Amino acid sequence: MPDPQTAADVLSRLPDQQEVDAIRRAHGFQKGKTRVELKAAAKPLTVVDEKKFRGQVWHRDRNRCRCCGRKVIKTLARVPERGEVHHCSGRTGWLRYEANGAILACLRCHERLTGRVSEKWKIEPVEPIWWLSTSSDGKRCIDARKNLKFVRVA
Repeated sequence: MPDPQTAADVLSRLPDQQEVDAIRRAHGFQKGKTRVELKAAAKPLTVVDEKKFRGQVWHRDRNRCRCCGRKVIKTLARVPERGEVHHCSGRTGWLRYEANGAILACLRCHERLTGRVSEKWKIEPVEPIWWLSTSSDGKRCIDARKNLKFVRVA
């Protein structure tokens, strides 16, 4: 059994946290990054701006419906000339804010494209022009920058 006097001497000689931090700073020993910090650095957050995305689509399509050519306006009222951004290949994952995969449509045409009314339309490229996703699935998506045709399916 250790001598109680000796154990007390050992404990009294141990440095406190401030002394340990001072020694680390003096010798250049810094704490490493935590696992959370390492993961965050390996996969940085992408900052997405929905307003910028919509602005890119509106600017590219020159405030006109890509389906019928109608001049559209920005409004909250449900009027036929209301402009809406339609996602050609879905709006999940990385495609949600990709301007190459979205078009500008008037309210009437957008309802046809989404199938909310009795008739359903689909988008097809005029030429077989696709762009491949940058994600790991390699999904082919319609390139909305090119000429498109709108086909009634139902």
